[in-house]
Amino acid sequence: MSVKITGLILTFNEEIHIERCIKSMINTCNEIIVIDSFSTDQTLKICKRYKKVKIYKRKYLNHANQLNWALKNLKIKSKWMIRIDADEIIEKNFYNKLNKIKNLDKYYGLNIIVEHNFMGKRIKYGGVYPQFQIRMWKKNFGYYDNRPMDEKIVINKNNIFNSNLRIVDNNLKGMKFWFAKHAKYAHQESKLYRLLINKKIKTNKYNIRSLDKSIYYKFPILLRPFFLFIYRYFIKKGFLDGFTGLKFIFYQTLYYRLLVDINIINNFFRKNK
Repeated sequence: MSVKITGLILTFNEEIHIERCIKSMINTCNEIIVIDSFSTDQTLKICKRYKKVKIYKRKYLNHANQLNWALKNLKIKSKWMIRIDADEIIEKNFYNKLNKIKNLDKYYGLNIIVEHNFMGKRIKYGGVYPQFQIRMWKKNFGYYDNRPMDEKIVINKNNIFNSNLRIVDNNLKGMKFWFAKHAKYAHQESKLYRLLINKKIKTNKYNIRSLDKSIYYKFPILLRPFFLFIYRYFIKKGFLDGFTGLKFIFYQTLYYRLLVDINIINNFFRKNK
């Protein structure tokens, strides 16, 4: 390979996803590093089938902590890093498209399009697509900001390339898992809220989600989820994704954002007891 790449995957009980994820990366990456939080299913057994996969076990604190530990402590030979979640895959022609980027070496990070699937259907509207995230960067030029939610890679240089490379998010664990996961996310998001309103997190053009949230949280609590639902479903045309689009925006926007606000209110009362 002309471009040397190391993949980073965090895992915990991902037997339903991990082989699909590894197979999508195996011909693109020189090595794949799995940092596992002591899975109790078949995740590690599946990982051991692949010679390119290196497994490390570490107690989980948060995503940023796990990823920064790997970047600081592991001997990574590749020039480039790519971070991918276990329930994601990279597109089939990812590497060919990467090699067509002119003057790739002058860049320090790549913005990659993340496509979202919900209940087996790709979500195209509602402000979700295209969603750009910096998922690939040069080794030693990036680290993850230490935040409880929505961790982002911080690149030491500002030269970022907006690519047409794609990562596809397609979780197969079902709605019971989704509700349990988002209950935890809502608690973490309430912590992120405090950091944002106290301006302890920097927002810039490379961190659009934090910038958007800093604006969102200026709207009245408990009402803002309804405003966001209207914005996403009607103004950003989420209705064009049909019934699946309605469920996606209802759960991801109205239900989840109300859950976050309830956590924020509960935290406020606990603090003032």
